[in-house]
Amino acid sequence: MNEFRLVALGDSLTYGYGVLSHIAFPSYLASALPEKRPDIHWKVYNRGINGETTREAKLRLDGGVLRLKPHICTILLGSNDSALNEGQYRTPWEYEMNLRFIIEQLMAKKHGDPFNDGCCLPVLITPPPVVDTDFYPFTTTDRLELFRNIVLKLAEEYHLPVIDVFKTFTDIHKNEGFEAYDALFQFDGVHWSNHGYAVFYPLLENKILELTENL
Repeated sequence: MNEFRLVALGDSLTYGYGVLSHIAFPSYLASALPEKRPDIHWKVYNRGINGETTREAKLRLDGGVLRLKPHICTILLGSNDSALNEGQYRTPWEYEMNLRFIIEQLMAKKHGDPFNDGCCLPVLITPPPVVDTDFYPFTTTDRLELFRNIVLKLAEEYHLPVIDVFKTFTDIHKNEGFEAYDALFQFDGVHWSNHGYAVFYPLLENKILELTENL
């Protein structure tokens, strides 16, 4: 194939809010993947938008993502959907319906190469927890767990790969203590710090390399 296109669809965690542009995980993948698999011509697109929910992602899916004919599309949404902010909160029901729409549209998109039988492969990512004691969050880890469970349910139903970052972060809290957990986040307790992204990098990179090992 001429190029392997990976699109990262999401909110500020995908965009890289509050960190230098090269720290955001799409930028990391754009530099790391060619080092691991130089035989593949990687093209990585950051389609994260600050403050976005699944409702907005659904509306921009055609022009911002599908037109690129991605081979893989990562989906990391839910932090804003679960937040009790005016204009942002989406019920778990709407969140699930919006995700279903996004997943099904992606799975139906042809890219014209042998990978995944010629269709885009969505890779689901669970929304992460937050630091409940910080002032900023208009959501809570307990509420986010409801949205995480929806992602896990859809991954099983559609037989899709999933990265459970919620579990990874909460395990750090449980096994290493609050200080190690708090270090994953910026001052607002929601957005990831450089260290938070560093913890996430290998989870996503290893999954992408696993999915493309036969190319």
